Amino acid sequence: MRVGGVFFAAIVAVALSGCVASWSKQRPGPAWTNGFWVWESTDVNPDDFDQAIDVLFVQAGSIERVDPRSVRALGKRPGDWRVWGALPRHLPAAKEYWLVFRCENQAVPDAASARTLAGTVSNVIGDARAEHMNVAGVQLDVDSPTHALPQYAGYLREFRKELPQGLELSITALLDWFREGTPVAQVIREVDEFVPQFYDIDASAYGREATIAGRLDAAQWGPVFNRFGKRYRIGISTFGRSRFVPRTAASTGWFGPSMFRDVVPLDIAANAGFRLETARNRANELVLRYRATKRIQTGSSKFEEGDAVEFILATPDSVRAAVKAARQMRGNVAGVVFFRWPGSGEALTMEPGEVLAAAGVQGVSRRENRIAIIDGRCAAVACADVYLEGPAPFSPKALRYRIRSSEELEYFLPEKNMPVRMAAPSELEVALPPYCARGRLYIGRAVTVKPAEFHVEEEP
Repeated sequence: MRVGGVFFAAIVAVALSGCVASWSKQRPGPAWTNGFWVWESTDVNPDDFDQAIDVLFVQAGSIERVDPRSVRALGKRPGDWRVWGALPRHLPAAKEYWLVFRCENQAVPDAASARTLAGTVSNVIGDARAEHMNVAGVQLDVDSPTHALPQYAGYLREFRKELPQGLELSITALLDWFREGTPVAQVIREVDEFVPQFYDIDASAYGREATIAGRLDAAQWGPVFNRFGKRYRIGISTFGRSRFVPRTAASTGWFGPSMFRDVVPLDIAANAGFRLETARNRANELVLRYRATKRIQTGSSKFEEGDAVEFILATPDSVRAAVKAARQMRGNVAGVVFFRWPGSGEALTMEPGEVLAAAGVQGVSRRENRIAIIDGRCAAVACADVYLEGPAPFSPKALRYRIRSSEELEYFLPEKNMPVRMAAPSELEVALPPYCARGRLYIGRAVTVKPAEFHVEEEP
C-alpha cells in the first residue's frame, strides 16, 4: 500500500488479436463485493456506520526489517526481519474479513520470515475466531520492486505452505508489475486473488497536476488482468492529502512544512489572508488551493505572498467513475476495495456511506445532522465534548448550524479555528466556510451544571 510513496507505472499496451472480442464474451465473473481497507493506524469508531460491509481488509500486522539501532533490544542481527501481529479492536461489522500484513520496506522479506509470519497469522486467526469473525484469508501488502518479483513468488510459495488450512491468500499489486515483459505471472500463480492499486501511480503528475487517483481504463486494463484466470479486485482511493505549494512551484511536494500533515481546510479557510481557488483534476478529484494574498504567519509556519496550501480530495464523482470502469472489466473482477475506512473525526477521507452511495449500493442512507457527545468526566460540573456529525460533504456554499442545549451553558471552549459562538445561554451558532465540512467535526467542550442534551438544526 504505497500511500505517500510514488512509483512510476508504465502504460501497458495490449495488442493481441481478438483479445477484446474474447474478453467481451467471457462468462459472468465472481459475485461483486464492495470492500474497504482498515489501516492499523486508523482510530475507528464502529458506531459511525451501522450497516455490514461486504468485506473488510484489516491491517493486522507488519513485516519489517529490523532497525540497526534496535537489534540488541530485539535479539536480532542487522538485516533480520521482524513480524508482529494483533487483532485490531473496535472493527466495523462486515460479512467477511481478510487479515492484512504490510511489509514496511520496499523490498521482499527473506524466506526465513515466512514461517514466522505464518505462526503470527495462526495466533491472530485464533483471536478472530474467538470474536466470531468470518475470516476468509490473509492478504500480503508488499511493494516488491518489479525486478524482484521471482523472489516474491518464492516467498509466497513458502508462506502458503505454512498458511492455516482453509484460508485463501491475496496480495496487493503495483501497476508497474503488469507492464510488458515482467515475471508477474510467477507471483499471480501463487495466490488466490490480487488487488491492483489505482492510486499514487504517476510520478510525472506531481508538480504539474495534483492527483492521487490513477486513470482506470477498462479497455486497457481488463484484458491485462483477466489473462491470468484468477479472481481480482480493484483498489480505489477515497482519501485526501494536503501539500505545500510555493509560489515558484519549483519545490512543490507533499507535506511541505510539518504542519501540513494534520492540517484540514477549516484551519486555512477561516484565515482572511488566504484566497480559495477550486478545480477538478483528470480523476475528478476536488482540488482546493488556499493561496496567501500577503505575507502571513499561521502557527509556526510563514507564507510569502503567492504561497499556497493545496488539498486533493476524493469525490463521489471520482469514486463513481472508478467503480464503473472496474465493473466494465468483467471476466474475473470480483469487486473493488476502497482505501480507506476513515478514522474518527478524519476530515480528508470520504465517509463509508458517501463512498457506497457513489458506488451504486442501494439502501445506503444519508447520515442526518446530529450531535454526538463524549462525557468529559469533569468532577464538580457536567462537561461534554461536542461533535457535529453529518454536515454536507465539502459543500461549495457556506453552512450554518444552530445547536441547542437542554441546560444553560456555564461556558463553552471552542476547538481551535472552529467558527462557533454562544448566541444565547443555551445556544451555539456554527458557521462553516465553503468546502470545510465532512463527517464528524469537533466543535468544542460545553460546561453545564447538570448533564445536558444537545440538538442541531441546519439554518437556511
